[in-house]
Amino acid sequence: MADESDDRASGDVKSDVKPEATPEAPPPEPVKVPDVELTVDGFGFMPMKAGTPKRHFKTRKPSKDIKEILSPQDQPSSPCSSSSNIDIVRRFTWKTKNRMTVQVITYGATITSIQVPDKKGVPDDVIAGFDTLEEYFQPRNPYFGATIGRYANVIRDATVTIKPSGRIYMLSSNQGRNHYNGGFIGFDKVNWRSHVVDKKVYMSHVSERFHEGYPGAVMVQISFEVTCDNTINIEMRCTTTEPTIVNLSNAPYFNLAGHHTGSESMHEHIITVNADKYTPVDEEGLVTGEKKVVGGTPYDFRVPRSMKAMLPKIPMGGYDVNFCITQGTAQDITFHARALHPHSGRVLEVYSNQPGLQFYTGNLLPDPEKIVEMLPGDEKESVEDESGPKEHSESENESDSVSSEDEEEASEDGREGVERYGYVPLTGKGGTIYKKHGLFCLLPQNYPDAINHKNFPNSVLNPGEVYIHKIQYKFGLLLGKYV
Repeated sequence: MADESDDRASGDVKSDVKPEATPEAPPPEPVKVPDVELTVDGFGFMPMKAGTPKRHFKTRKPSKDIKEILSPQDQPSSPCSSSSNIDIVRRFTWKTKNRMTVQVITYGATITSIQVPDKKGVPDDVIAGFDTLEEYFQPRNPYFGATIGRYANVIRDATVTIKPSGRIYMLSSNQGRNHYNGGFIGFDKVNWRSHVVDKKVYMSHVSERFHEGYPGAVMVQISFEVTCDNTINIEMRCTTTEPTIVNLSNAPYFNLAGHHTGSESMHEHIITVNADKYTPVDEEGLVTGEKKVVGGTPYDFRVPRSMKAMLPKIPMGGYDVNFCITQGTAQDITFHARALHPHSGRVLEVYSNQPGLQFYTGNLLPDPEKIVEMLPGDEKESVEDESGPKEHSESENESDSVSSEDEEEASEDGREGVERYGYVPLTGKGGTIYKKHGLFCLLPQNYPDAINHKNFPNSVLNPGEVYIHKIQYKFGLLLGKYV
């Protein structure tokens, strides 16, 4: 017994106690690819000092407040100013599991890229834009992908009467005698504040009272979201301190064959618009206040129409028309339009809660066929930038003050009406040359000049109300052949 006890004490005898079994480690879970991935980086810096290109416009004698607006080069802020004074321009990139990539920058709350796969699975960028931030600053930028405000489209004579007070306000005249797309420094030339919540990006901006002549300070918030079903959701919200007019929109220039493919592929698109009526325009391109039925006209897109067959029917060289969308009762958003490119198979559907849709076919993009030598004695004339028609200066002294640098900048305008400067190409992403009828726009918004026509939808925003504008861009594929 003593020997047995000694052996146990020495530890040579096996213990009767069984060791506890260690649980087996679970197999590693496969890395789950997120449906949508969002990344943030920088796209550039805002200019620190004023550098607004000199412009020469023919306008009425403005008030003191409007003079400050019309001469932004005399202000200490940058030409692309922001009430938030943010220097960094941020870029947000969404990537979906369905191989769609979307990029948005805070400058102008601008969509810079939408890459969508075709029916063979090959992605391509389907909207126009530029490679660098500095190119977005240029006067020739025709609002590529930008947020438009405070009021999108044209306001006749740059004059609005806000009811019930009946006060008349004079806005800045940045398109001849008219007001266009928010004025000289609209929402497209602002660097917006931004923050991220989950996969949604919020951008905000405060438009000061009487900026570009608008009454009331307006607080604006825009949200961008990309979902796994290749849909871009945009929601715009506004509140105001006093009665004012608001009409926001977003202006991506599409070509579903690829932004670089030009007018031939744009003519291949098949367009459908959910509208029974449209708003005709006069010789100046301004709405008359009428609503005409589209039936029997070149504006009838209630059934799918080929652009190749429809564009020659428009005497003004392309579409730039507002459609009156057929809306159902108590609908949040309504189907507005569909664009289809049969060869690539890409399909775009646009939905919104707005009453109008501006359909534009890039008529004012540079036209290579308009090549005319400069006429003698035309050197003293000055022209406006890409946003509006040509205007002569009010006096010879003003025209004499145009520097050679200004003439060279103005000469880049290749639109009809400034043919004496000839054709100068507009270069975009990857060296792409954007030309007339090479891109198209589908812009949900209120009717043009709605404030000056009683039979048009209301465009006045009062204190305590919230302006809400929702847009959906849905991308898909056509499986099979289109007949």
